[in-house]
Amino acid sequence: MKKGWGRWAWLAIGAVVIALIFYNLSRSPEWSNFRWDRLWRSMVGARIDYLLLSVLLVFGSFAVRAMRWRFFMAPIKAASLWVLFVGQILGFSAIFLVGRPGELVRPAYIAKRESVPMSGMIAVWLLERVLDTIAMVVLFAAALYFEPVNPDTAKGVFALHEMHKWGHVLFGFTALLIIGLVLFRLKAAALTAAALKLFRFLPERALRTFAHFLRSFGEGLSVIRDWKGLAGSVVMTVILWAINTTTFWLVFKSIRHRLGHLPWLAAGLTLFCAALGLIVQFPGIGGGYQVGVILALTEIFNVSAESATGASILLWIMMCVPTLALGLVLLIHEGLSIRKLEAITEEEELAVTLEETQSPSGPLAPPGEQRASNFPR
Repeated sequence: MKKGWGRWAWLAIGAVVIALIFYNLSRSPEWSNFRWDRLWRSMVGARIDYLLLSVLLVFGSFAVRAMRWRFFMAPIKAASLWVLFVGQILGFSAIFLVGRPGELVRPAYIAKRESVPMSGMIAVWLLERVLDTIAMVVLFAAALYFEPVNPDTAKGVFALHEMHKWGHVLFGFTALLIIGLVLFRLKAAALTAAALKLFRFLPERALRTFAHFLRSFGEGLSVIRDWKGLAGSVVMTVILWAINTTTFWLVFKSIRHRLGHLPWLAAGLTLFCAALGLIVQFPGIGGGYQVGVILALTEIFNVSAESATGASILLWIMMCVPTLALGLVLLIHEGLSIRKLEAITEEEELAVTLEETQSPSGPLAPPGEQRASNFPR
């Protein structure tokens, strides 16, 4: 019940934030003269060949994600590439349908099908998030420093100035994050013991949960000790975000003269803003994602409101609809339903909870020596 209330409260806050953004936009001269017929023409006039290519790249991105998960899981188990691919499709379909609560579908499905602990898959998921964050920051920095951007409004100039300022902060944070990950992986036992000692004032249950999280995350970082696995993960991450950026660029090209002039790195900067917008997302319709695209295109790249809105809608359709369609096909192929998928997720979450209550909260053995019998070889 508490989870349900928390989710609705988060959605309500997100709705208010997005409403305020649209209210401020509507007060500008360009948005007050918004032409719906221009929006319609920008969408129906889009080139089908570019849109079809973007759909193929979306499916290709899921294949790359599956290969990256295989590198992540190599220290635990040689996972089936098909299971990992299906897990990506079902997981992102769940996110499109129910929002962020659907994030756990991927690790839960893969843990169930590969017979590995859910805690290990959550650790892999966390590592994936970390690498994606690093990739986004690098893409953001590259777009800022190598793509000439000349906003023609005071608001756009201010936004670009703020981006440059925060770009330095993000780049520094990313460097520290990478160093921290390597140190934690190499000195996991000592750092875990120190962290538990530092937070010993926490209630016993919270301390057990914290200890379990640190142990699981250390297991997920096993790939860092394997240079081949680490190199493979990094290469797959670079390919993935190149594909994501190219997907945006192709959709922009499809709108021809209105957005077709934007270079590849401009698509990368827009992708970064869209990813930030995902913090506020509504099931089935997105919301923050589209707002991020619209703000980037109108405020930084001087694109008309109608064309920017059309691009944001097309991007969401190209990513959401094909994924949901393939997700439905795979559900039928795997003999699953939405209810069964929910049941698998709840079962794996319960397994993690039981594991937390049974695990000690004291100093932990180095990852790779912990609960070795639980990981299939």
